[in-house]
Amino acid sequence: MQITFTEGWYNIKGQPTNVAGLTFTLVEDYKVAKSGEGYVTVDGASVEGFPERNIRIKCRQGDYAVAGTVQAARVPEGVSMLTALKSKPAKGDATITDFTQIKVPDTAVQHETDEQIIERTRMRFEILKDMTKAVKQGDVRAMIVTGPPGVGKSFGVEEVLAKDDLFDMMGQRKPKYEIVKGAMSAIGLYTKLYKYSEAKNILVFDDCDSILLDDVALNILKAALDSSKKRTISWNTDSRLLRSEGVPDKFEFKGGAVFITNLKFENVRSKKLQEHLAALESRCHYIDLRMG
Repeated sequence: MQITFTEGWYNIKGQPTNVAGLTFTLVEDYKVAKSGEGYVTVDGASVEGFPERNIRIKCRQGDYAVAGTVQAARVPEGVSMLTALKSKPAKGDATITDFTQIKVPDTAVQHETDEQIIERTRMRFEILKDMTKAVKQGDVRAMIVTGPPGVGKSFGVEEVLAKDDLFDMMGQRKPKYEIVKGAMSAIGLYTKLYKYSEAKNILVFDDCDSILLDDVALNILKAALDSSKKRTISWNTDSRLLRSEGVPDKFEFKGGAVFITNLKFENVRSKKLQEHLAALESRCHYIDLRMG
């Protein structure tokens, strides 16, 4: 059986690759791994550039359909593809149950109707809210949010954080998050991370692209968001500024981070920076809020 994905991800050499619009031979229907992530097993040899073996595509249950029927109804939650083929279910969307990468190439949306684009965008903003809550709770360490100016990237994140910190504000306690905008140096980043290093604290870097274009700052961010159980950040150069601020030359970071940017990582010309950005991206969940 041939299936076509409307959404789905597979890592090729550590790089998340979107399979939206691609058609594979189905090997095994939708399952949920112990991690909570859903996946479908397909024959990678079906598509050039993928491994010539059975591979698992991360997706939701409604993110694929029999080849040639992608514009038809999605498979409802809880109904397998094989059952759906027999029963011809009505339209229905699956519910997001995992935190997978949400990054869609331009070619994946070329044939969408206006209604489909609106629905896809609405779902992404719902995912944005859920992911912001997950970062705040410490279930997810970091998130990168991209999209054109004026689409509402910042509002969606700030709305969740402000609501979550309402009681702290009412009690005149220090908020557990801060929105950082504008230019920032590497040492300024180190200091800010220290001040918000406790668990369930979160820093939102909103159009603060200077830290994404500086190799020292990127190394600090990679250490702060490392996948190891204990994340230790160090500043190994003597600094009068750190001493005056009472910031140690080493500390453990337990908080989270959100990067809101219009910067397209693939357009950065420096190969060195591209490698740093790829390493940072691998530590973050990625949400693309392009309208179409």
